[in-house]
Amino acid sequence: MPSLPSRARGSLLALAAGNMLGLDAESELQPRVPPLTDIPEAELRRPWDDDLAQAFELAQSLTRHRRADPRDLADRLVRWARTNGRGMGAQTRRAIELFEKGFAPLDAGRMVWEKSLGRAAGNGGVMRVAPVGLAFHDDPAALARAAHDATAITHADPRCTQSALAVAAAVAALLRGEPAHDAALAALRALPAPEPEVLEAVSAAPRRRLDDIPVRSPDAIGYTVTCAAAGFWAMAQEAPLEDTLLAVVNAAGDADTNGAVAGALLGARDGIEAIPPRWLARVRDRARLEAVALELLKR
Repeated sequence: MPSLPSRARGSLLALAAGNMLGLDAESELQPRVPPLTDIPEAELRRPWDDDLAQAFELAQSLTRHRRADPRDLADRLVRWARTNGRGMGAQTRRAIELFEKGFAPLDAGRMVWEKSLGRAAGNGGVMRVAPVGLAFHDDPAALARAAHDATAITHADPRCTQSALAVAAAVAALLRGEPAHDAALAALRALPAPEPEVLEAVSAAPRRRLDDIPVRSPDAIGYTVTCAAAGFWAMAQEAPLEDTLLAVVNAAGDADTNGAVAGALLGARDGIEAIPPRWLARVRDRARLEAVALELLKR
């Protein structure tokens, strides 16, 4: 049975591995052939991709403020966009532009969503939310608030905030060694108005095949519910972490983000010991990720 520190470190490091493994299959509309098996060595020389970079910025913000602070996280995303910005999605970019103009973060996220006529529901929030599960693994009410605020500053659609809540609640339960699927559903059902599509995606995950999830459908690539569904499918598998995470990224679609969410859940379930050493050796600044994971547990 992995220890709590092992699960916390495993969550962030498997998020990193899933993100980097999937980069070469991102946006492909057919399963990856030949299949991906390893993180490119070149990733040791590149800045972190957006999934990992934003998760780290959120983790740093949580350790500093002991809660989700929308202003601090927005400022961190602005700095990240100016100094890196690798892989940044259009929805996040539009929100960051409003942060730079002085708009309050939660207002900015809502404005971006309203300008899309309520259609924008990308996966840029759910991909970074795992640190919320680490920080509030023993406080469901604080977890729900933090998952909402950490997501809504860029992705205000309820499908985005609720899929992020489900992932954060599952990560928290996995750290506690408790049934994560049940915890995610309970967190959603406790909301005043659960989104039926999110509830169905989370509820059905253990019964689905990966091919049943529209990861390669052009109108579902990058969709928050698709990404969450892929993550919960992965969490329900009994195969080793390596096999399951490779199945997710080789399914293509938004492979790097699906891989990040699946990795965060699998790492929280199985601990750092389950991550192949050859992957860990390719994670740039691994020590920083492990340190912030352990710091989040001290909240």
